[in-house]
Amino acid sequence: MKLPGTIIKLEYTHGSTDTEHLDSMMVIPLQTNTTGSLVSAPTSLRSQPDGCRLQCSICADRATGKHYGASSCDGCKGFFRRSIRNSHTYNCRFSRQCVVDRDKRNQCRYCRLQKCFEAGMRKEAVQNERDCISSHRAKGQTVGTLSISVLLRAEASVQQSPALVSPRSHDINTKKTASMGVMFESMKQQLLLLVEWAKHIPEFCSLPVEDRITLLQTHSAEHLILGAARRSLPYQNLILLGNDSVIPLRGADIEVSRLAFRIQEELVKPLRELDITDTEFACLRTVVFFSPECPGLKSPQVVRHLRFQAQLLLEEATCERRGRFGELLLILPALQSVAWQMVETLHFAQLLGEAQMDRLLQEMLLGEGAKTAQGSPPSSGDDPTRDQQTSVISHSLSPSSSSPAAPTDWH
Repeated sequence: MKLPGTIIKLEYTHGSTDTEHLDSMMVIPLQTNTTGSLVSAPTSLRSQPDGCRLQCSICADRATGKHYGASSCDGCKGFFRRSIRNSHTYNCRFSRQCVVDRDKRNQCRYCRLQKCFEAGMRKEAVQNERDCISSHRAKGQTVGTLSISVLLRAEASVQQSPALVSPRSHDINTKKTASMGVMFESMKQQLLLLVEWAKHIPEFCSLPVEDRITLLQTHSAEHLILGAARRSLPYQNLILLGNDSVIPLRGADIEVSRLAFRIQEELVKPLRELDITDTEFACLRTVVFFSPECPGLKSPQVVRHLRFQAQLLLEEATCERRGRFGELLLILPALQSVAWQMVETLHFAQLLGEAQMDRLLQEMLLGEGAKTAQGSPPSSGDDPTRDQQTSVISHSLSPSSSSPAAPTDWH
């Protein structure tokens, strides 16, 4: 029996009306060969956009349906939803006429959001939607004492006050290549900011002081690398430090350039492709920080529970896009590997006399001196006068300690 020459394929979207169902109908022609069997239409015919029904009206990518009043892809749908729910305010660095297409849609969030409104997306559609977070909490699932608002406040407390961003501030030619001393100074500033960030999380402050020191020590290298990777998202061939100096991928120091190349390839590129948000970054940093596997913890179960809460917050922040939670967690093994390489490089540089690090860097990155300050007996090779001094980390954790004098951007 010969079938009709066309079939009607219906694509239904969650929560759409009957009219939207009809709008998303696609007519796909079928061809028959000489034997009378059915052959699907060529790919070029099926991928051709029919008006705006198969094409995202914001970035011209393949649309997955009608979302919030406009035909759009999943990427623009999620971007619009996050922008409205979190009340984000964006600024355009240029003349508010940026190109928003599939390749450049992540470069200017202001122009992308404006194009969402121009395409017909409505705020009311997001605000009235029953999302997965509401349904989870309706079932009694809670995330404990940690909250996204607490984490975002901690991030804001160590972030430089926002200023008007000029095109010159993104000009690579205006930035200086970091020397070894400049790199160490930047690392010290970022480690002090890490302590300040942790002090703004009440759950961290409630831990025993020994556990707080252990957590700061164990993953301080990963936090340095993660912060450098996020600062470097706008750049392709360098790593931007917190003091606005840069490490080129092809510099004079082979080991440093090799490390910078790994940061760019294994961390910066994946984070750039994911277009990580502020909320996701705050949750991911907290997941890294509260590690119950740290040796010497007195309250590992408490730390394990805090990490579980951070994972739930990250899951909530990414639930709008399937698979995104796993993609972010898959970055962590590479982060750990790069951090180990950095610490190993610092160890060798110190042994060879090529690096002179102050006591804070030695305690937090190399783990030297902190155990003695916590009460462990000094080793035979340690300086006894130094062993009697208070740990730099412990002093930084005291309520009277002040923030770093120089304003430095944590991100």
